[in-house]
Amino acid sequence: METKNSKRLWAKLDTCNVAYRQWGTKGKPIVLLHGIPMNSSLWKQVGPELSASGYLVYAPEMLGLGYTEGPIDYDHSLNGQARLIGQFVNQVVRDEYILVGHDLGGGVAQIVATELSTKVRKCVFTNCVAFDSWPIDGIKLLIGASYKESYARLFTPKFVLNFLKRGLSAGLNDASLITNELLDDLCGGLVGTKERMEHFASFLRSMDNKYTQEASPRLDTFRQPTLVIWAKGDKFQPVPIGERLRDVLPDATWKLIEGEHFHPLESTILSEAIYNWDNSINKNRKRSFN
Repeated sequence: METKNSKRLWAKLDTCNVAYRQWGTKGKPIVLLHGIPMNSSLWKQVGPELSASGYLVYAPEMLGLGYTEGPIDYDHSLNGQARLIGQFVNQVVRDEYILVGHDLGGGVAQIVATELSTKVRKCVFTNCVAFDSWPIDGIKLLIGASYKESYARLFTPKFVLNFLKRGLSAGLNDASLITNELLDDLCGGLVGTKERMEHFASFLRSMDNKYTQEASPRLDTFRQPTLVIWAKGDKFQPVPIGERLRDVLPDATWKLIEGEHFHPLESTILSEAIYNWDNSINKNRKRSFN
């Protein structure tokens, strides 16, 4: 298995063929969930670093935001994505795991952790949606466009590339990370084929914060250790969102870091923080049994 820029794999489930990247072949399983407009490329720094620290890393892609394939009438909402992730971990991961969610992936993680998977042993939420904090204004414009009869003519590669450049520029400190390779990969997953473009439009039309307004308050029933780690400079999901999420969780560790919304693209702070937090919990538990 490749450890750096890992190639995509596919897991054939009941209704969908889930695209994912994997770093490592053994270790403690950890599942990384991306949000909009990303796919598993969000984790190209974090995944290898976690693998080098002894984790078996999985990064599945949402239907409509990456290279996952499925029927166009599949439920593209956060609830539908959560069910897909639940199937993925049952078939591919199988063991108990740490669940990490960024952006909309954090909303999916909230549903998985509270409703769908008893194998989540720890959670990490980083600069993710919660309660009614989304969709942001720029995405609302895209959602409106997805309802137009002309959406198929509107969502051209040029249009999507411009959207990606604007969004990534607003969410990164280092604009040099917005490479043609990254843009081509993201754009290909969103509108690379007619079918993917239709899935992207379906995903946009399914974006409704009622799912996190239901799931976020239920986190008070999630008793497992949780790390809430937030980049200070996030303009899309600012620090008060993370603080509100932290305050719901019964066993939360709070950490502020430098960076912008897409900090996993430009820093290994997240992987280092996860490793240190996880190991500190394990050490404390060992002491309690001695």
